[in-house]
Amino acid sequence: MHVGIDTGGTNVDAVLVDDGIRASGKVPGDRDNPVEHLLEELLDGQQAVERVVVATTLLLNAAVQERLPACTNVLVPGPGLSPERAFHGEANHVAAGCVDHRGRVTEEPAYERRPATETVAVTAKFGTRNPEPERELRETLDSDAASVALGHAAGPGLNFPDRAATTVANARTAGTFAGFASEIDDALDTVGVDAPVYYLKGDAAMLSADAMATRPAQALRAGPAASALGLVALTGVEDAVCVDIGGTTTDVTRVTDGFPVTEPVEAGSLETGYDGVRAVDLPLGGDTRVAADGLTGRREGHASAFGGDEPTLTDALSVTGALEDTGGALDSEAARTAFESFERPRAVAAGVVDSYVSRVADAIASVAPNATRLVAGGVLAPSLADRLADAAGIGESLVPDHAAVAGAVGCATARVSVETGIHIDSARGTVTVSALGTETEPVERGRTFDDDEVATLAIERAREAARRAGAQSDTEMPVNVRHTRRFNVVEKARVAGQVVDATAQVEPGLGVELGGDR
Repeated sequence: MHVGIDTGGTNVDAVLVDDGIRASGKVPGDRDNPVEHLLEELLDGQQAVERVVVATTLLLNAAVQERLPACTNVLVPGPGLSPERAFHGEANHVAAGCVDHRGRVTEEPAYERRPATETVAVTAKFGTRNPEPERELRETLDSDAASVALGHAAGPGLNFPDRAATTVANARTAGTFAGFASEIDDALDTVGVDAPVYYLKGDAAMLSADAMATRPAQALRAGPAASALGLVALTGVEDAVCVDIGGTTTDVTRVTDGFPVTEPVEAGSLETGYDGVRAVDLPLGGDTRVAADGLTGRREGHASAFGGDEPTLTDALSVTGALEDTGGALDSEAARTAFESFERPRAVAAGVVDSYVSRVADAIASVAPNATRLVAGGVLAPSLADRLADAAGIGESLVPDHAAVAGAVGCATARVSVETGIHIDSARGTVTVSALGTETEPVERGRTFDDDEVATLAIERAREAARRAGAQSDTEMPVNVRHTRRFNVVEKARVAGQVVDATAQVEPGLGVELGGDR
């Protein structure tokens, strides 16, 4: 049994999945210990849980609201590159030292300043080919190791400026993620679940808790990734625009060839080299407060129809008669009462719904201008899917069973995926593997590789990295070899070996296929 948990800005959703969805639930996120209560209700004494997968919008919300700590960005650029291109911290300090393109330390690292903040990022050019200078500098800092992020741990495939930006993002999000992960661990302990814990990345793949702790910025787009993957799992769509209507936000994403489209992630002042689903996140949802002039873009509590004190989009749907069965205890009289504060209650309610539909249609046009199918998730999906499709000029709309907990379904059905980089320097006799950190091992000196050998090695190491990151599949995981490059090293007029670079990744996708019970 797999447990998927989606912690949004309004509710916490969970599902139990094996070859189908066996149970699902939703509780308000402002309830005391919501994860604990939800799991107690769903598990009902069943403890045969193989894994728990969690998605959270906590990091994204903190980033866009600029609530993350400031960071001192310590750089070891070496000669030949202006370090200003890698200035991504609130304070940026350049340290002495140099690692060359083959991973050789040609100048010992030295940092004689004090970080301006408790949170620190340390990034050396070519640090993935020799991480020791970054590790040495961390030892010299008067900082808690947990508050220092190292560039080589950010992952392969990044140039120096992008790696520095990504390392700063990991440093700034680390504390927030650690606090959230601790709360999840406490909830699981309380309900007696002893199973591996994973977290969803922004590219709709997952990583083990330990792996995510070293690169928490990969979770920045986890919320929209979870809902998009969940809608794919529930419907099997190959090409569609996905709209997930939450209580606080509405996420619009595009699915092509059966998977969400991705792009490099930015959030607030954070920049990263990580991929995340391409999404428009509108600050509009079922609990968005309504004023006389329309939607405010703010959530100040639950809808009046569900015990809140202010009129909301959900109440507007109820007043206009457009609210379908939400599966909850709806108080339509409370919704009408909330709108009686306006001079023309029904006209205001109708205008609010029209405004919401128009703004989501604009987002759809920007993300998927040629979409022919719309798939909707969230509690309000049955009430709004057809109207959204009509406004966007889309001929077909679909609201699957379990649409209200699509994000939790995405968590439960995700696959482990981690990018892996290989740097071979057989003239030096070393192989450096970058995945969840960086490790160096020996290789036969002078050995040469052909293209097939390089690709095979990249695939093997990508699968090994996925298993170390928590993949439990015994089948051959599909791997995308992103690029390979090799050239001979000539010393004293003879070929002394080769330098080989390759990156590969187990393809993100559905690790659990839902059966007929969707």
